[in-house]
Amino acid sequence: MREITVLNWQNRRATQPMDAAIKAFTSTYANCSVRQVVRPLSDFEHQSLDDISHQYDLIVFDHPFSGAIAKSRCFVPLEEYLANELCHEADALYVGPSLASYRYGGHVWGAPIDGATQNAIYRRDLLSRLGHVTPQSHAQVLELGHTARRNGLYLGTAIETPHALISILSYMANLGAPIEFDSNGITAIPERSFHEAYCAMADVLSLSAQECVRWNSIDLHEAMVGRDDIVYCPAVYGYATYGESDLRAQLSFAGFAGIRQPFATGAAIGGTALGLSRYSERPELALAFIKHMLSDLVQVEIVGANCGQPASLNGWKNVANDSRFNKFYSNVLESMELSWVRPRFHGYVEFQRRGGEVVAQALREGGTSKSVRLALQDLAIELREKNDNETCGSKG
Repeated sequence: MREITVLNWQNRRATQPMDAAIKAFTSTYANCSVRQVVRPLSDFEHQSLDDISHQYDLIVFDHPFSGAIAKSRCFVPLEEYLANELCHEADALYVGPSLASYRYGGHVWGAPIDGATQNAIYRRDLLSRLGHVTPQSHAQVLELGHTARRNGLYLGTAIETPHALISILSYMANLGAPIEFDSNGITAIPERSFHEAYCAMADVLSLSAQECVRWNSIDLHEAMVGRDDIVYCPAVYGYATYGESDLRAQLSFAGFAGIRQPFATGAAIGGTALGLSRYSERPELALAFIKHMLSDLVQVEIVGANCGQPASLNGWKNVANDSRFNKFYSNVLESMELSWVRPRFHGYVEFQRRGGEVVAQALREGGTSKSVRLALQDLAIELREKNDNETCGSKG
């Protein structure tokens, strides 16, 4: 029997659709097996793909890894084999820049299977108790936060690396002055937009539950479902599955609440894609499975029925999916379409990890935007010089 392996990340949004898709695939392809292996969210966010590409045929990953993949060539360029599904004309088939975000250095390194961006989440029952409308802007978020605190309730946010940093990057993009970069690293961190974005994040944290300083995005969702004192979060990677009716408390969703109009603009796109290891011994079978994962059968029907979050626009606009997940898709679609693509140069993932640690620690300890920006600039210079040295070394 022929077998391929898929490395996924641990959450029902990821694993349940994959299990169902595997079952549908293996019922059609005789004498084959697809084995799913899972890793924690922290490994998904930071683990080197070059190392693990030797162990698995297919790997679920996020677009900031594209530069490292392009440099190491640990994945197979997919546009050479799935031209119809992944050409430039196919961008419109996917929600927002989901496909475009995996196109780097002239190749497509991942086939989008999951769509997400930073968006707002809230408890409708608690919001109603406060008599407050859903915030659309950062100013309205702070108004809600002060009202919540007067009534013994809180805002929520995710601080644990890299989530606070990514929220700051989203605010900067919303302000029209995101971090600047080229193919070799970050070239500038605009002072004014960074200061305003960092202060916005600190203001939200000051009105949030104390435990937020140790939470990632999943922790925050779990807390908002499991306890009754966190009303609203303005920017976090959303999980449609927390809008399902089988939960203790059903979450509701809204667009990213930015600082400047249009407020939904600038949220840092996330989501995932499937990459094909160049070390796979069964690339034909792996490519067939990728094509299966991009089909409407999977993206519209299977993903939506199994706690998942499709990358296809058809999946996002499907009325049954939207209803099942408490209108997650219709409420977040504008933020997806107006989302910002994070840097993808080789070394960005390390910047996101180490920079995320700097930002998280500063927010916990009351650090200033000036000191944090200087630390991030030093890190950017260090990593850029590292890239320059590696490039020179490879030429030598």
